[in-house]
Amino acid sequence: MEDTSSAVKALTRRYTLVYALGTFGDWIQGAYLYAAYQRHGLAKREIGYIYILGYAVSATIGTSAAALGDVYGHKALVVTYGLTYALSCVLLRSSAMTALVVSRVFGGVAYSLLFSSFESWVITQADDLKIDRAKLVGLFSVATFFNAASAVAAGLIGNAVVELTGSYAMSWLGMDETRDGLEIAVDTDASRMLIHSSNSYTPAFDVATLSLLCCALSAQLLWKNIPRTDAAATLGAPGSPAPVKKSMDIFGAIRAVYESNELFRLGLANSFYEAALHLFVFVWTPVLEKRYRGFGAVPYGMVFSTFMVCKMIGSQVFQKFGDRITAEKTLRLTLMGSAASFFITVVIPSYWITLFAFCVFEFGLGIYWPTMSVLRAKYVPNKMRSTMTSVFRIPLNVLVVVSLLVAGEASERILLALCTAMMIICLAFRVA
Repeated sequence: MEDTSSAVKALTRRYTLVYALGTFGDWIQGAYLYAAYQRHGLAKREIGYIYILGYAVSATIGTSAAALGDVYGHKALVVTYGLTYALSCVLLRSSAMTALVVSRVFGGVAYSLLFSSFESWVITQADDLKIDRAKLVGLFSVATFFNAASAVAAGLIGNAVVELTGSYAMSWLGMDETRDGLEIAVDTDASRMLIHSSNSYTPAFDVATLSLLCCALSAQLLWKNIPRTDAAATLGAPGSPAPVKKSMDIFGAIRAVYESNELFRLGLANSFYEAALHLFVFVWTPVLEKRYRGFGAVPYGMVFSTFMVCKMIGSQVFQKFGDRITAEKTLRLTLMGSAASFFITVVIPSYWITLFAFCVFEFGLGIYWPTMSVLRAKYVPNKMRSTMTSVFRIPLNVLVVVSLLVAGEASERILLALCTAMMIICLAFRVA
């Protein structure tokens, strides 16, 4: 028992370090991506198309790339994630449309790897170390905690580095000496812009590049690669309903999901919940801004930090009770709370009640992430773990693209109602 506990702690440390570096590199981009595109001179419609391109790439090329982890090992794909996402950040220094499009393509591929390869590696590694998957409850809650912590750190560091590099003293980094408004100084020499960017927000992406390269290096040094020939060929748990297929391609994974009632329900709940999450990310800022009228400016930094603290608390609650309540029941309770929180914002347009409801959703999100990881560890076959995890994200990306297309024309109440509906659909699939 003591040896198992030591193995779990060692695995948690190795996994969390690499995962935190990877998520930090993703989080620090989020606050500045839209502004960076705008600074490069792109119109709102063009930015929307680039966002949609990223989700489309994630659903297609990203799914195919993530599936390679089931053949060559998930560590190799995590290293690829770090390098690919770092290259995406470097290309974003250029104002050339070709560079920006290629950057988003790389970003879309990396995004798919982030949500499949990391989790797949730690589960197959636990099997290789003969660690009972029930012992991974604490590991996934710790990972969620540090995910939220890295988001807070990314917000603070990103803001500091962007402000710092705007000064004359740091002009050697290639920044503009004036940052008033969003005036565009377009440079036609793309290769020179990669070194001396005229975009005020690229320092945040430079920090992301460093973090992502450290992520790739750490994975290379600390993680063991387990190719398919060495990986466990069994299902997530004895008696798991999903049949093992000889074909490990994407269509084989789709067939396995379709033929397994539990995997089918799990995949749809995963897709609708996270689609609602992406829509929430898009809508929470304008919703709070509209409902905060008369109080001054919304303290977005404080609100975002509060969201992350709520998520961290949720992850700790899961760590305390995750081994006492089944993951299936935990997920149902989380979905009920999430649906109720969104419904309240639809019927009561109060700023403070809306803010409280959003915090409840973020608290539930801190429980959702480790719960879903435990369920995937339980039901998804190791031979197609990355492939199937990526397949779950195909309908997710389609839903996100459709939601973003609708979001431009719909009112904030309609979008919140759509989030509510998605949560109710998730709950229906988990109760049925």
